Amino acid sequence: MYTSFIMNTFIYNLSNRFLKRCPKTGRIVGVKSNKYGKILFPVIGIGAIIWFLVRVVPKPSRAEYPCQKVAATIGGSFLLYIFGAISSMMLYEQIKTRFSRKAAFTYLAGLLLIASVGFGVAQIADPGFVPNVTPPEGVNNPMGEAKGIFPGRVAWTQDFDATNWDEKTGMWWDDQATSQTECDKMISKTLQNLTGAKNDKDAWQKLFEYNNKMNGRGEKGYVKGEKIVVKLNMNAIHNATDEWKNQGYPSPQMLHSLVHQLIEVAGVSGDDIILTDPSRYIGKEINDKIRENGSPEFAKITIEERKARNLPGYRTAEPDTSALVWFNMPDGTKYKMCFPKSYSEATYMINYTIVRPHRVFGITSVAKNHFGAVWCFDSAAFMPNPLHAFALWSYPTPNKLKEPHSAPVVMGHKITYNKSFLYLADGLFTSLNQTYPIKKWSTFNDDWFSSLLMSQDPVALESVVYDFIASEPNLISKNPSFNGNQDSQFQECALANNPPSGTKYDPENDGTPLQSLGVHEHWNNAKDRQYSRNLGKKKGIELISAKL
Repeated sequence: MYTSFIMNTFIYNLSNRFLKRCPKTGRIVGVKSNKYGKILFPVIGIGAIIWFLVRVVPKPSRAEYPCQKVAATIGGSFLLYIFGAISSMMLYEQIKTRFSRKAAFTYLAGLLLIASVGFGVAQIADPGFVPNVTPPEGVNNPMGEAKGIFPGRVAWTQDFDATNWDEKTGMWWDDQATSQTECDKMISKTLQNLTGAKNDKDAWQKLFEYNNKMNGRGEKGYVKGEKIVVKLNMNAIHNATDEWKNQGYPSPQMLHSLVHQLIEVAGVSGDDIILTDPSRYIGKEINDKIRENGSPEFAKITIEERKARNLPGYRTAEPDTSALVWFNMPDGTKYKMCFPKSYSEATYMINYTIVRPHRVFGITSVAKNHFGAVWCFDSAAFMPNPLHAFALWSYPTPNKLKEPHSAPVVMGHKITYNKSFLYLADGLFTSLNQTYPIKKWSTFNDDWFSSLLMSQDPVALESVVYDFIASEPNLISKNPSFNGNQDSQFQECALANNPPSGTKYDPENDGTPLQSLGVHEHWNNAKDRQYSRNLGKKKGIELISAKL
């Protein structure tokens, strides 16, 4: 299955080098006039026709396969191109017999211009993409088993004083644009609201004790020598030479607040902290912010990335080939990947995700964050390409409700699930997706989201993050991933023991299927933002909010 998916995706991505697509619907609307188009279009066009004939002629039902629809589209576009070229030549010869060569050429050019405009309008003209964010199971209908000291609790803190970027001076991650002082307050307030503690030190103690108790280590706190890996989402940085642009990254100030809490409040040794994104690069913006503290403990922090650069404390991520992760692929087969050594060696994990839509997965949150930490044996690199088989659109096998998903596997694997004692979503500045600029929220008086969310329940946090994003028109109006199938991920995770797809999720392939990974539901409405426990029920999510 994976070989077929890779071939389909390869053809699809390669076709994008010479075919123009509508950014809303993904439909082909023309041919790019570049060197790739001139060289590759005939080659891929002929190849797509051959592939379609070889597969479909012996078995016509294969014409409905996603891969054959891609091949048919590309092959059909090529045939249309050839037909147009031949027809134009024949028409030109006919016109030339009646007019001068110059007049014939001018006349034909005008006809082709009119025809091309008409073809383009015919291809693009549609009512436009309309997001579908209607909860398929309705509102306040919790499913799954809530987790945490306070089951299903999500703590949300919003502080507009933390985000001061005017979109003109410097960039949003600069100290004059993001307040370190306010970030410190946000971390503190959110920790206490999540745990019910009266101070930050007690909050951390409660988190460590709860995780250790759940893992059979007794009700104890952190002990020096126990590693804490913080998984960051640096999806926008593909190359070591990439400089930060106006996109969505973890806030250096918020990350500094977290690290400061771990070292100065929770008493964690700096050499026990690992900041990682194995498939991407963690820029100097984060390194400089962490190291500027001057404390020797901050200098001991390890920063792990795809291929370490010559920066203090950096190292290259390495795969742990014994930490296997088994995915249930769309065709029912199993696919093997593995996690990095930093995951295996750690005692604790903090899933530091960001509030952000994703171009093909709807949202970037808890489960999607681990896409940056899976080693692909076929490519001998940390890369999640095989998992794009679960994308919501644009790829050959779009995921739908009641189909298996990758989320329960990366979220529920014993390495990630058992070790994750805190899930954090950085929502100071939110971008349109992993490559587009940050965007203000119309639902918050055209200001930045300026938010931080925490939970001990990964499914509850994803559900709340989604509800916020789905309620903001600026973030979803042009993203076809909001097509009504996003809940597939949440439902499969919440009901992992008996999911709608009927899949037996066994991430370790040891015969032990997953149980519920947390609770999922949608709030009552975007104004009141109330979940079942806010309404006095004994099940579901509880959203605790604070304004600073």
